[in-house]
Amino acid sequence: MAKPPQQTLLPLSLAATICWLFALHFPLAEVEKFGLSNSARLLDIGSTFRSNQQELLGLVAELFLLVFPSLIILLLPIASAPPRTKFRGLAIRILRFARTWAMPEVFALSILVAFIKIGSLANSRVAPGFYFLLACVILLTYVMQKLQLKDAPHWKNRKTAISYIVAASALLIPALTLPITIIASPGGTTQSTLLGGIAELAIHGSWGIAAVVFIASILIPIGKLGSLCWLLTLSPQKSSSPFARKTYRFIDFVGRWSMLDIFLIGFLATLIDFGPLSSIKPGPAAPAFAAAVILTVIAVERFELPSPQSR
Repeated sequence: MAKPPQQTLLPLSLAATICWLFALHFPLAEVEKFGLSNSARLLDIGSTFRSNQQELLGLVAELFLLVFPSLIILLLPIASAPPRTKFRGLAIRILRFARTWAMPEVFALSILVAFIKIGSLANSRVAPGFYFLLACVILLTYVMQKLQLKDAPHWKNRKTAISYIVAASALLIPALTLPITIIASPGGTTQSTLLGGIAELAIHGSWGIAAVVFIASILIPIGKLGSLCWLLTLSPQKSSSPFARKTYRFIDFVGRWSMLDIFLIGFLATLIDFGPLSSIKPGPAAPAFAAAVILTVIAVERFELPSPQSR
């Protein structure tokens, strides 16, 4: 006899909690270079940004990689409990908000991309923390899908969304033109833009990873803004069409993945930190890019399509 959904989700939520605690405790990766070794933990990413005078990025990393995921971890057992459980309704309402900004799955992908980039810089290996993080991501994804959380309709505001679209568009200009990473080595300092980093991956034969980074960091932010602008130009009848709604749901789903490059920089800066011998630091484009991504996510959250009944 099949178990009721709540009886299945509750143990999975508890398993995700255990994996999350181990992911916080153990290193995600280890690296060796110049006879020295270093490691990176999930708890280190925010402090790495702060040590490089990137307070905004430090706050973003701690919120998206620690605070909101931890909030989901704490509330999932309550939300997965039977319907009449005390505080279950409140837990679900909080989860609706936190799920937008909790991005452990994006960070996990950024780690995989990082290992490709590190290949020519140092000897690296995956540490236990990454496997626990990956297990936690899989469990969280499954449980959240089964909960079928709906958006909070009272957050929608079409006029406010337009202002976020304009601000995000303006921020993308410095984000795409200024250096986003600074690599120091005994041979000197190299600065790389977002497009330059993608080109470097392609030159070294990592076409698949280059394509992933290009899609997440270039195509998705620009495509989201273009799609939102297109939706704004539609009449009420056309904007409530099935195609318009599918477009909106798609850009809502993919928007968070644009943070991949920011998390990638934070992870690399934490792991490759050997002082003047070799180090990676975030460049001036990084905070602009992070702000642009955040504003596009908010724009989608605030954007409102007419209901099908209004057609």
